Amino acid sequence: MKAIFYLIIFLIFVLNLNSVSAQSYEIKGKITDSKSGEPMIGVHITIKNDIYGTITGNDGVFVLKTHIPPPVVLHISYVGFVSQDIEVTSATTFLDIKMEEQFLLGQEVVISASRVEENILRSPVSIEKMNLRDLKQISTANFYDGLYQLKGVDMNVHGLTFRLPNTRGFNDYTNYRMNQIIDGVENIAPGLSFSAGNIFGLSQIDVKSLEMVVGASTALYGPGGMNGTLIMQSKDPFQYQGLSVSIQSGIMNMASQSVDDLTPMFDVNFRYAKAFSNRIALKITGSYLDATDWHADDKRDRTDLNELSLTRLTNPGYDGVNTYGDESLVSLNLKDVGLQVINGIAESQGITPGSLEYEELFNKAMPYFPDQLVTRTGWTESDLSDDKTKNLRFAGSLHYFINERTEAIAQANYAQGTSVYTAQNRFTARKFNILSGKIEVNNPNYYVRAWGVTENSGSSYDIGGAALRLNEEWKPSEEWFSDYLTAYTQIALVTGDMNNAHQFARLVSDNRDPKTGVIFNSSKPAFPVYGTNDFNTMINKITSNSISEGGARVFDNSKIYQVEGMYNFKNLIHFMEMQVGASNRFYFVNSNGTVFVDEPGHPISINQFGTFVQINKNFINDHLRVTGAFRFDKNQYFEAQYTPRFSLIYFPDKKMEHSIRGTIQTAYRFPSIADQWVDVNTGIFRTIGGMPEVQNKYNFNSIPLYPMSGRNPVKDQPITEDGPIVLPGLSPETVASSEIGYKGLFLGKKLFLDTYAFYNKYKGFEAVQLVAQLAEDAGTEKDLLYETFFTTDQPVSSFGWAVGLDYMTPVGILIRSNVAYNKLLEGIDEPGVEARFNSPEYRANLSIGHHAIIPNLGFNLNFHWQNSFMWEASFGAGEIPAYTTLDAHISYKVSAIKTVFKMGGSNILNNYYTTSFGSAQIGGLYYISLVYEDIMEYIKRTKN
Repeated sequence: MKAIFYLIIFLIFVLNLNSVSAQSYEIKGKITDSKSGEPMIGVHITIKNDIYGTITGNDGVFVLKTHIPPPVVLHISYVGFVSQDIEVTSATTFLDIKMEEQFLLGQEVVISASRVEENILRSPVSIEKMNLRDLKQISTANFYDGLYQLKGVDMNVHGLTFRLPNTRGFNDYTNYRMNQIIDGVENIAPGLSFSAGNIFGLSQIDVKSLEMVVGASTALYGPGGMNGTLIMQSKDPFQYQGLSVSIQSGIMNMASQSVDDLTPMFDVNFRYAKAFSNRIALKITGSYLDATDWHADDKRDRTDLNELSLTRLTNPGYDGVNTYGDESLVSLNLKDVGLQVINGIAESQGITPGSLEYEELFNKAMPYFPDQLVTRTGWTESDLSDDKTKNLRFAGSLHYFINERTEAIAQANYAQGTSVYTAQNRFTARKFNILSGKIEVNNPNYYVRAWGVTENSGSSYDIGGAALRLNEEWKPSEEWFSDYLTAYTQIALVTGDMNNAHQFARLVSDNRDPKTGVIFNSSKPAFPVYGTNDFNTMINKITSNSISEGGARVFDNSKIYQVEGMYNFKNLIHFMEMQVGASNRFYFVNSNGTVFVDEPGHPISINQFGTFVQINKNFINDHLRVTGAFRFDKNQYFEAQYTPRFSLIYFPDKKMEHSIRGTIQTAYRFPSIADQWVDVNTGIFRTIGGMPEVQNKYNFNSIPLYPMSGRNPVKDQPITEDGPIVLPGLSPETVASSEIGYKGLFLGKKLFLDTYAFYNKYKGFEAVQLVAQLAEDAGTEKDLLYETFFTTDQPVSSFGWAVGLDYMTPVGILIRSNVAYNKLLEGIDEPGVEARFNSPEYRANLSIGHHAIIPNLGFNLNFHWQNSFMWEASFGAGEIPAYTTLDAHISYKVSAIKTVFKMGGSNILNNYYTTSFGSAQIGGLYYISLVYEDIMEYIKRTKN
């Protein structure tokens, strides 16, 4: 990294030699709203066809400094207003400019579709954008929460701060098929291998825009973008200066089944930016959120999710979805021990096996030992995990213009979060923190960037693993089940009542009354109840010790370093557009053996290189645009990957208000760090990575493997009839994606239609297999069960479409609607294997709003619906019910104090819902916020 740093410093020095002195001119003016007469803040003023510019301050006044002498043409632009080109013939003239609101659609400029600026109608792929006005109009408490409103987007919600967007199916608790990039840096936790929502992202008052490429995007953005790429851009400190502060307070958990009272939510953000000269600027941002999160409190029994009568009282083998410790490492099935118990009774009474007395004893006792599983009592999630969620973020950047076109940026970010999320098990990410930084030199023609991310898991721990260890801490399972069996046998044979026998046996084994908490025998260990000293002492010990030390704490200090660059040949090649880029990434996977197979002091290192080229060419007076891209990537553990993309976009009309597009491309992803190297005991089975180094640790190369009959390790059994199986290796997952689409403007650009259809064909689809290594008495708890990852050659395909229709009314009320459909056409039909499509077939949104329906007063409503679907994952499988939500807000701007007041809520009807099996039940959130914006005049980007 030092070499990279010195290289960039050298480039800065060399490029700085190109900077020459020039006379400076000042152009001054004031911009107001033609309708209200109020000064307009943040209007962009640039010299046409150049990058020099400024924005208006709080009083609508601007000062543009430039070395270009008049006459010049100024381009005046602001989102939602008619752009103007004004010729300035004298620098001494004070300009009085009035702007008219524009009720037109389809005018957005996007970058992420082709890595170059282009009108959204010219985008060769499906893309969604939110500009600054759209972001302010989101009714959810945080802009990131409102991503579900975008066409074709699903949101997997783990909690208040932990949300994962996805498109086009194949979702998971941890979405490895989506890229998330912030100011050029991938927002990824190195060990997790996915973006944890916006926990480590941008403060919401520092977001300028976001764009989401829907569908395959690997060709330009590298491995991982199989389902899409989310790109967020923060505000430039030269353009957006001053101090901005937002304060938000709200309430959650209304009418919750898990929380007795309403709970508060508090979120504060600040942003300060200052340009000290026309070359150098500083930006500092920070935020803090504190709330009591929604709970995961699914009390259904995993043995039969549809039978709601099954509880701890009615089923001795109860295994609650969000109850932990009831899936014991040592289990008891009465049918397996019945004969042993009967023989013990016979021996104690002097009865000889084979005699008439023995036969009578056997016939009497054996019915009391049916096929009935017995599990330990366990604890709820709220017993084992703090329900507080917190998020702390700080960021700072220094910007320096080497010359009029070349900018150098040094940036650092720190974020810490506490939340609960689902993966192979339920995990508490407690004080999980990430430190990232970048050094960048950028120019309209190129950029060179070096960045790094390091994570620290803090005091995070495995909730399910903690419960299992808590069981063994207070009373080893063998002893607990022995006490249970003795007490059960005694009562069952004497009274003949198995239900009472089971309840009595649990009281004896737990040695505590669950209603009163009274301990029956103080000389013996008793079940530790939440909140007692015994419980606190034991759980603190377990969650403080790492998994490798017999505890449940996760250690992860993994790192990513990357150097990358791109060059745009637009000034060298004029008959076509061409961009070339390359990157080199280094992973260091370091968990001290707690969650990965690395050894303490010896992290797993991974080297990954990639390069791409893209060519664009216009034909027929720019009515036809052809784009071709090609990418090459090599990971040291996998074969090289080649990713082509070819697209056509055609405008059949003279005004170029209608476009037809088609794209054929491939995308791929290398298996995630977890899928390669994970090694976690999740209770009844162990989840291990698909690399030979991990599987051979558990003798996959020498002991036969048999597939399980299904995904439930309690109910399902190994399939032995066809003999053992040989798992294929783990390799990159690829998809061939075909897409057609149409965008069109109607009714004088007041109606915007955007529709597409896609077909995805996967090759080498990554799947999950549950296998068993059989004990001598196969099909019992002595079998060793594993969940592992492999690449299947079975065909997997999906199809989908989406339609979006936006209408701008004559008074400026914007009505937006969209509906999207995804369908798994071909899945994987093998025992114990899952494709994990995990997506509703239909989802729909309808919104209506206006930023200023009357002067200074804005509002928005958003309705969302999606149908039910089946969820399959490591933590469990089950149907996710359909749900409907309604978000709403009103806002009022007080110009005199430069403050916007906003009152609103997400899911205001408080219809509790969940988006994935075993995750939190999400209720309403109601808030009041104020945003104070002090955008100062900035100094133009040119030298003195």
